[in-house]
Amino acid sequence: MNTAFAVLIGLLAAFSVMAGTINYEGSSTVGKFISDADKVYVGSSFKVNDDSESLGGEQCATWDTCELGGVARMVDPSALKQGVRAVMIGKDAIAAVVNIRNPVTQLSKTQLRDVFSGKIKNWKELGGEDLMIKPYIVKPASATRHVFQKKVMGGAEYSGTAVVSPDRKIVARVIHERGAIGQISLAFLKSVKRIAIITVDGEKPALDNSNYPVTRELNLVTHGEPMGEIRKFIEWTLSPEGQEVVKQRFVGVK
Repeated sequence: MNTAFAVLIGLLAAFSVMAGTINYEGSSTVGKFISDADKVYVGSSFKVNDDSESLGGEQCATWDTCELGGVARMVDPSALKQGVRAVMIGKDAIAAVVNIRNPVTQLSKTQLRDVFSGKIKNWKELGGEDLMIKPYIVKPASATRHVFQKKVMGGAEYSGTAVVSPDRKIVARVIHERGAIGQISLAFLKSVKRIAIITVDGEKPALDNSNYPVTRELNLVTHGEPMGEIRKFIEWTLSPEGQEVVKQRFVGVK
């Protein structure tokens, strides 16, 4: 990246913080928390850009082109070596969801892997209807996609899947398509009633279920140690008041 351009972006970012607005970039899952916090946090307001997802949050913190980034997974060690500072604010569960009319609501990780890798193509093979499976995944920049691939599929490649962006549109596809199955953060399902959440290996994704196998950490990231209003907000996030906001959708760290 051009050095002069990066400096200009950094100066604009600093000005916006002084003006009372914190610009957030990155994970749409962490972005849910930022939007919730914006309703109760006193001191700054927030502008949320989650189009770039976790990869974008990590990159903007690495390049020092954003004030506050969000990464819904472990931060890459290479980013940490380049000056990124990460603060874990909570933990999230990734759910597999199906249409409410689908009778299949319990699967093993092996069965999920076979669905998303294209080995199993019909719900009949899983005890359901004679109906083709339509697996939907989120875009490559989203941490949801990579964590699901690692923890459910054991690193196996996706095959026969359709990519949906942004992440929240997974819910709409599943609601309207009887044969659909999708991957989505539990945070996006807070008020959704017309889908079924898959129980995985006998465990249902829930804020109080530590045995659910598909979880990940949620991080706020900055370039270097956070200063000023950014530091105040991160400290508030870890306070009892801030953690209560985190716990509306996620598992807190305190």
